[in-house]
Amino acid sequence: MNIVIIGPKASGKSTIGQELSKQLGIPYTETDDVIEVMYEKESSNKKSCKEIYDLVGEKGFREREKKAVEEIARCDWNVVICGGSTFMSCENRNILRKNAIIIFCKSDTDTLWNRIKKKTGDVQGLNKKILMENYKKDGALKNEVYEPYADIIIDSSQKSPVELAENLKNLIADEMAVRCTAGSTFGEIVRSTTFGESHGKGIGVVLEGIPAGIEITEEDIQKELDRRKPGQSRVTTPRKEEDKVHILSGIFEGKSTGAPIALVIYNKSFDSSKYENIKNVFRPGHADFTFFKKYGFRDYRGGGRSSGRETASRVAAGAVAKKILSDQGIEIYAHAIEIAGIKATKTDYKTIEKNMVRCADDDAAPLMVAAIDKARGDCDSVGGIVKLEIHGVPAGLGDPVFAKLDARLTSAIMSLGAVKGVEIGKGFELAKRRGSESNDKMKDNKFCTNNSGGIIGGISTGQNIEVKIAVKPTPTISSEQETINEEGKNVKISVTGHHDPCIVPRVIPAIESMAALVILDAKKIQARFKEKQTTF
Repeated sequence: MNIVIIGPKASGKSTIGQELSKQLGIPYTETDDVIEVMYEKESSNKKSCKEIYDLVGEKGFREREKKAVEEIARCDWNVVICGGSTFMSCENRNILRKNAIIIFCKSDTDTLWNRIKKKTGDVQGLNKKILMENYKKDGALKNEVYEPYADIIIDSSQKSPVELAENLKNLIADEMAVRCTAGSTFGEIVRSTTFGESHGKGIGVVLEGIPAGIEITEEDIQKELDRRKPGQSRVTTPRKEEDKVHILSGIFEGKSTGAPIALVIYNKSFDSSKYENIKNVFRPGHADFTFFKKYGFRDYRGGGRSSGRETASRVAAGAVAKKILSDQGIEIYAHAIEIAGIKATKTDYKTIEKNMVRCADDDAAPLMVAAIDKARGDCDSVGGIVKLEIHGVPAGLGDPVFAKLDARLTSAIMSLGAVKGVEIGKGFELAKRRGSESNDKMKDNKFCTNNSGGIIGGISTGQNIEVKIAVKPTPTISSEQETINEEGKNVKISVTGHHDPCIVPRVIPAIESMAALVILDAKKIQARFKEKQTTF
């Protein structure tokens, strides 16, 4: 991460930047300095930026400016001063803003003009008026461009550089704290922001990036929530929540308006008193300990934000994405292929919703149910493996390197608290094979196999996308376990209340929803990419 300081001429950004660099103990650099060093290396002549501009012209200078920005962006933890009009370039802005905190040094134009006069000497007559008007116009334009991109804005005319640097240290710390805790939003174009806690008043989601005119009803969303809600069978928690969705905004007369879609589910059946006697004790397998170590405080009522109940918000958002994708011929199926060591040996999609465990094998399903019943009787829980299949995905979705489609899917699914492993295609099995056995050969304009799970090089192949997901046993069990309390003392714990003996059946809709949000987002990204290709 870099700290990038922008501002008009005479705003004091260099002086403030140097002082901030000194106080933070990190390197200081200016885009102008980098341009001058680069020019000296290529020409063996030392020139100022103004001289370079006069020698190479506008185009040549901007090319060097872009190279300087790219070089700076590869650095880490530098105070970077943007000279002249560097930040006015859209391309330069995009490069500098990645993994950076942008600080805008702002001041009124009269103060800035007086500073310039003091530094360069006063100008008399008509020249003075013209220069002053041009400077003010330029300053107003820069303010208009800079301000929307700034993470922090300071008035550089009010305090000394030392005082401003001191203030900036605190503001930077605040900005980083916000970024570190801002993990509740997912997606690039189709963005979901979830909110709420397990034992709070309610949970919900704000879904952005859905175009106007999409037919969506409460029934469409409720259908998916009913698949995830508690109390639906004896192998799930007995907590009775209706999980009734309420549309607050973004949908009118059964169609999306293009505005953010806000959905809320009010919590009705919860008993926080069950947690009073263990509120200072860390439950094994839960995020109690880690949340406490990170924040120094936690919501002990059912895990608060880390509770699996948060996934209802994702399912609500995913229901919208699933409906859009289904209308485009893309279908998503997730089903249990293993629970408590009992494996499915066949796949019939029609049977998935006809048994308690959402298994596509009607012979294996009752055996899985019996294993869950046995674990419940032993005051214990079991885990399993879910298979996710996405049918009808066109070839070409996903992006190279860090935005690969399989990386996005894995990230999305791993964000579910119960998930501890994700395998794409044949995954770990490929490690035992030779290349000749693992490669997906092609013939007659199609693939002969699908070992890669429908994704190669991070981009969809057009085949079915296949993913296996490891789901851990529910950590909350009534058996006595060893743990520690907030003081670090050894204690024993036995947790009572409403809990799933196996979370696999209820995590399946959440897995499908996260997959739907990823695929819809990837389609939107690809559509914009195609638009740009056409434009260029």
